[in-house]
Amino acid sequence: MQLFTFLTDISPWWWIAFGIALGVVEMATMSFFLIWPALAAIAVGLFLIVAPGTSGEIQIAVFAILAVVLTFAGRYLLHRFGETDGASDNLNSRANLMVGRHAQVQEFIGPEGSVTVDGVRWHAVWQNGTSSKRGATVKIIGADGMSLLIEPED
Repeated sequence: MQLFTFLTDISPWWWIAFGIALGVVEMATMSFFLIWPALAAIAVGLFLIVAPGTSGEIQIAVFAILAVVLTFAGRYLLHRFGETDGASDNLNSRANLMVGRHAQVQEFIGPEGSVTVDGVRWHAVWQNGTSSKRGATVKIIGADGMSLLIEPED
């Protein structure tokens, strides 16, 4: 009994459409996993253009093998040659993104107070324990949680 006989006379465009549908789902979910089975489905469609009449079992086997191989190869290549500049290290740490910028002092009582950066108020701590008057410009030199570490501007 052949389980996938209905695939024997299928048009290659069905596989290509399936691959595009997987690609659309990938774009909607951004999981970066479905892109590899999508490419495998498109490859099976191209294979059927070259070899029409291939049995359904062979089509499914080629799709499964290609999906697994492309998934592992893609993950390996992304790990090896992917983004390595560290840009995503601060993705969930807005305070770390402020380091190196300048801020305006709002108020300080002792070594702690608040500053504004682009109109957003932040808790700040003077690095050397001193303080400054309202309106002074300071440099952000670090972050500790959601507190900015600041020093006087040079």
